Amino acid sequence: MKKIVLVVLLLLFSFGAVEKLSAEDTFEVNERQKLSIKQAIEIAYPPALKWNEDAKLLQAINIDLDKPGKSIGSNGKRKHWNISFGVPETNKYFLVTIHDGKIDMVNDLTV
Repeated sequence: MKKIVLVVLLLLFSFGAVEKLSAEDTFEVNERQKLSIKQAIEIAYPPALKWNEDAKLLQAINIDLDKPGKSIGSNGKRKHWNISFGVPETNKYFLVTIHDGKIDMVNDLTV
């Protein structure tokens, strides 16, 4: 009897774990489209460092074009970001544009 109860409990826990994993996977896919400012910076930093290993973050600006009265971004996450980098003591400037969780464009805007 104890073995049956143990097996049933193990099955219940394993089904719960599988259900939890599948729910997390769905959440992760949906949330990739909207990023927090920290997530956007983390995505933008590697190409900036590839551009120049001395690159430093200058600013991160969301560029979503929201309609007035909407609560888009109220959770701190946005779909579109411009992340800019510079090199101290130079005029070097690099811009990374992120749309829907992916890098859309990188530009060296050094004058």
